Amino acid sequence: MKRFSLSLLSVSIFAMMPVIAGAAGTYYNGNTYQNSQRYGSGGGYYNSYGAGRYGQTQTVTSRNTMTRVTKKSATQQRSTSAKKGFQIGASLIHEFANWDIEMDKAGSKLRYDGVAWNVLSADGVYYFDTSTPMQLNFGARYGKQFGETAMSDDDITNGAYGSVSAYGGTVDGYAMSLGTSRDGTQMGFNVGLGLTDFFTVGRVKMTPSVGYRYFKHKLVTKNNSGLAMDVYRDFCESVGGGDESQCPPFVGLYPFYDSEGNVIYNGTVPYYVVFNGGLYEVADLINNLNSVPGANKAYLNLGDSYYYAQPGISHEYETEWYGPYVALDMEYAINNTNNVTAGIELGLPMYDSKGNQPYRVDWAHPISVEDKGGFGDAYHLGLNAAWSTAITDSTMFTFGVTYDYYNAKKADATTYLNSAYYEEIYNSWKETYDIYADKIANNITLTDAQKAEYNIAAANVADLEPLRNAGWKQESKDEIKSIYSSMGIRMGINVKF
Repeated sequence: MKRFSLSLLSVSIFAMMPVIAGAAGTYYNGNTYQNSQRYGSGGGYYNSYGAGRYGQTQTVTSRNTMTRVTKKSATQQRSTSAKKGFQIGASLIHEFANWDIEMDKAGSKLRYDGVAWNVLSADGVYYFDTSTPMQLNFGARYGKQFGETAMSDDDITNGAYGSVSAYGGTVDGYAMSLGTSRDGTQMGFNVGLGLTDFFTVGRVKMTPSVGYRYFKHKLVTKNNSGLAMDVYRDFCESVGGGDESQCPPFVGLYPFYDSEGNVIYNGTVPYYVVFNGGLYEVADLINNLNSVPGANKAYLNLGDSYYYAQPGISHEYETEWYGPYVALDMEYAINNTNNVTAGIELGLPMYDSKGNQPYRVDWAHPISVEDKGGFGDAYHLGLNAAWSTAITDSTMFTFGVTYDYYNAKKADATTYLNSAYYEEIYNSWKETYDIYADKIANNITLTDAQKAEYNIAAANVADLEPLRNAGWKQESKDEIKSIYSSMGIRMGINVKF
């Protein structure tokens, strides 16, 4: 991907939090003493039994005994339902994710479509035994990519990746490649502080919390192949009633040679563009090859038009999302042994994505590109829902779904160039420029060919010097838009202590 500077993880960890947060006291919900349903009111069953067998005195005694038992059980109920101590859980999550990175001015798009992950998540909560119900949430996860998925590096859809004004017109560059992504990894952790069951609406208990979340994913692409083509924009035509535009590939002739192999110049721009088998004049120089006396050979220039195949690693990106969040978890007890939970999380993570494209000899390695977004440049939305059922008094089985959406709407892009590669090019042009500049300073008249070569050298030196002074790196503000989204299905076990 041209100048790409470019998550998935963490919220399924948070998806465990509502379940864990509601685990203590919801396995049986403190309703083990069902006096109103089983025994009736006002003594009920015991009152009738006692009156029939032992008389009125015994009946009163039995009723008083029953009252004392009932009050004791209510006290036990409150104690049982209080959330305190540790609860931990482990889940296996299967996720599907997409990752899209777009460049604004460069017009390049990188997409990983339908990435499958198997993730192991461990979560916990500690309830403080204080007058103010509070809880500490924490979790970690690690995932491996499952199977293979397609990656596309698209420098066509959003326009040319680069344009050059030359040869009396404009040459645009386009490219598209497809590769296979596999063996990716992801990891993350989170920690948060919440107010346990701070709000209650009917039978729904709500716990607000604040925290910090870190999420990183790494994706690797191999077996990448594609096509690149340079197009001479000035010869594009509208076809099919004007809705379709067709542009021929750039083909040029330069320079011209005589029978002894010497370059023959005619004018200041010795370049000719071929289009549909015909030779077209450029910059009003000449009409055809015959206009160059003595020319019998020419260099055929196809620009950057070629097919390429890259069997090794072609793209490798490691992306981090990290920052604060606020969340709200909800819990609803269905009965003594089942409950449902749901949660929403909103975060403002920082964004940092580092990419390496080993086949790019003009880029540095192992970091070729880097994209960065500060606080407020990205946001995260996390949703989760789960159903839990008791296996034992202290153990629950959970089944749920998660959804995460990360969006870095504007990030700065930095491309790190291969200093050795560009220093050699710069020194070559600088040497040519200095030679002709010295001649001009000494009032030596240059030929048309020398003037053309001097002008080209001067333009290249002017283009390269700012990059050289910046340490062979190129920066672009607000260039990157990166979106990562995932949906997961999880199963797990929670245990309270």
